[in-house]
Amino acid sequence: MKTTVIKLILVFILSAFINNAFSQHVHENPKFGSDSASRVECAKNISLYTEFYKQKNFNDAVKPWRYVFQNAPLASKNTYIKGASIFKHIINAEKNIELRNKHIDTLLMIYDQRIQNFNQKGSVTGRKGVDLFKFSKDREEEAYKYLLESLTIQNEKTDPITINYLMQATYNLFKKEIITKDAVINNYTKSIDALSYVIKNEKKPKKIEKAKTIMSNCEGLFSDSGAADCEALISLFTPIFNESPEDVDLLKKITKLLNKTECVNCKLFQETSVNLYKLEPSADAAYNLSKLFLKKEKISNSSYYYKEAINLEEDSTVKAKYYYELGLLTNSQGNPELARNYAYNAIKFNPKNGNPYILIGKAYASASKNIGDDEFSHKTVYWVAVDKFIKAKKVDPSLTKQVNELVKTYSQYFPDKEAAFFHEVQEGNPYTVEGWINEKTIARFN
Repeated sequence: MKTTVIKLILVFILSAFINNAFSQHVHENPKFGSDSASRVECAKNISLYTEFYKQKNFNDAVKPWRYVFQNAPLASKNTYIKGASIFKHIINAEKNIELRNKHIDTLLMIYDQRIQNFNQKGSVTGRKGVDLFKFSKDREEEAYKYLLESLTIQNEKTDPITINYLMQATYNLFKKEIITKDAVINNYTKSIDALSYVIKNEKKPKKIEKAKTIMSNCEGLFSDSGAADCEALISLFTPIFNESPEDVDLLKKITKLLNKTECVNCKLFQETSVNLYKLEPSADAAYNLSKLFLKKEKISNSSYYYKEAINLEEDSTVKAKYYYELGLLTNSQGNPELARNYAYNAIKFNPKNGNPYILIGKAYASASKNIGDDEFSHKTVYWVAVDKFIKAKKVDPSLTKQVNELVKTYSQYFPDKEAAFFHEVQEGNPYTVEGWINEKTIARFN
């Protein structure tokens, strides 16, 4: 009874308000109806459902909202925005499956009418797909079509939330064998392009972080899907590449995907990488070529492109990574002194990475036979090698287990006390290792 009285009072107040404040506006605006009376009635119902909406009284908002929806479809875009919100709340609260499905159909109809009357097909179709995906798992394939249509229309302007649900639907439908590997790969590449655009051009930090989070989700779904195998990528992109061998954006897309799936020892990766570097020299392109030539065991070519990547790279952490990998390659080719130089450059650009210290330690150990003139001098090299290993875990504690194994292994090669006595070296004494190593350490015996 009390609720009914409140509603009657609300209607009376709103009617009086409309007759005074909205009178001229309503009477003159055809969006509210075909004649004066229907326009006033429409304005009254707008005020009613809006007030119920503000109070989160969604069930009571439906009747006046429906009047406006049916009788004044052009009155306001808010009819569709708030109408969708009203029915989403009703759907969430509804336990009866049959009624719930009817409400879902109404929600989809609201989106369709909004598109018809206010355009914005791309973005609204995306919202339609998101809601259908969330509310009806039985209609996932239908939701997928709406989400994909939105991405196709919007491209880089696609809402990241739409992309997130599209990739989830893509993953699910591929697992059910409803869509192909090619569809997964195409959806992924288009999604990543759109998210990259947002991250690059968006000004608001929260939106950038949101897009980055969604990009991470998409990458995880793509990797876990099983669609991104080498054979599928080569089959899909080879004819596309042959048609547009100088399309820089295409070349970047192909090399990135092949690199991500470790599909770098193939003709397509070689051709796209070489073309990309010729057309647009960049750190990424040079790095791809360094890996390509390394796979083919063309070491001098690989080293050359590593250096090119280092020169072109602006990010300190990435530059450090390139220096470290070049150091590994150089040491494997029997040049420990140069490998040490590259390792120290890696440390310079990323002091928190302990791996370059491990590289230096191994470079020292590999050179032990060339340091000094006797067995004792050779073995002193292992003192400074172990020093570097210990430094590595101080810099990066995550390396502790690996370093402890290295220390245990290489400590076995320390000089013994008898040889040290002959060379007048006592345990704990300072000692300088000879040759190009030229490092101070502390004597320790095996």
